[in-house]
Amino acid sequence: MELAALICLITCSALIAYNYAIYPVAIILLQRIIPDKHHARIQNTTYAPTVSFIIAAYNEELVIEKKLKNTFKLDYPSEKMQIIVVSDGSNDSTPDIVKQYSGEAVLSLHLSQRAGKSAALNRACEMATGDILVFSDANNDYDKQAIRLLVRHFADTRVGAVTGCKHIYDNADRQSARGDGLYWMYESRIKSAESHLGSITAAEGEILAIRRNLFTPIPQGYINDDAAITFNIVKKGYRVLYEIDAKAYEEASKNMIDDFHVKVRMASGGYQTLMYEFGYLMPPRSWFAFSFLSHKLLRWLTPHFMLLVLMMSLALLYLWPVRWFLFCQLAFYLLALIGWAKRSQPSLPSIFYIPMYFTSMNIAMFFGFVRFITGKGSVNWRKAER
Repeated sequence: MELAALICLITCSALIAYNYAIYPVAIILLQRIIPDKHHARIQNTTYAPTVSFIIAAYNEELVIEKKLKNTFKLDYPSEKMQIIVVSDGSNDSTPDIVKQYSGEAVLSLHLSQRAGKSAALNRACEMATGDILVFSDANNDYDKQAIRLLVRHFADTRVGAVTGCKHIYDNADRQSARGDGLYWMYESRIKSAESHLGSITAAEGEILAIRRNLFTPIPQGYINDDAAITFNIVKKGYRVLYEIDAKAYEEASKNMIDDFHVKVRMASGGYQTLMYEFGYLMPPRSWFAFSFLSHKLLRWLTPHFMLLVLMMSLALLYLWPVRWFLFCQLAFYLLALIGWAKRSQPSLPSIFYIPMYFTSMNIAMFFGFVRFITGKGSVNWRKAER
């Protein structure tokens, strides 16, 4: 019994370390060693295909006009760009605002019934005419060169999709801005390395371009639409790349409660993706499958590992190295608890903020797992306050 507890403790601790440190460091080192033939191939390309720019907007009356104005300013030939706004289910003034721009080549799609983002995107794609589909959300701003930087990769016929780099506005009034900003910087390094070595494990639905002829309608009830698109492209034998210079900016959730619910939904969708793609991923027969398990699956399982590490540490308390390890865990969680209690402070010290953000993120992922196994996952989510 003691040996089993010790093995469990060491294994779970090692898997956490592997996911957050060992795997990222290893692939970043490989990125520096292996030459990148793709970027050399497309570096000087003037490839500029027709684009259908699709904006998903559910009850976005506060931001949709700003989003459209940002879209009009993008550096891409207007004659090659179709703009579609799909606002299905919106019961605010979003559709009315969009219709005001119909004279500027904006196609407004609206149904009163809400069937989820995936269904809305499927409907928009049926109306798309561009060779490349670019998916965006209503609450983010694209850098002026973003579209050009995304579509240039399609000059390489092996590329099926390209996702851009998500940035979080630095805003002290939003409790999750600091944590989300650090997290996406960390994720950006990993995605850059994965893209260099083959394909990224998950695209960003806020800034994602794909070949229209490769788009497969997203299954009804699929929560993480960007994951469905990623797997469809990879399974067809194409690469899904990451373009770090194609930037999209957005505000973080206003408070940690909203941020918590966003992460619960995404984790629930992650387990759903695993269920749908289990046969493709297990056993891992490709670099993509290995990367997905290393990057995504172990991330979702980290809260389970953390709980097991704590339980095994308590069970082995009589061993002095374990007592020291337990003390470190308890101190970390105490700092997290203090951080949560003081989260409304505009400049919470990092010693409290980082443990608080990491712990709340993992609790959210655990709730996402519970939501998935109890069948409470839904394509319709709790909308964060803008």
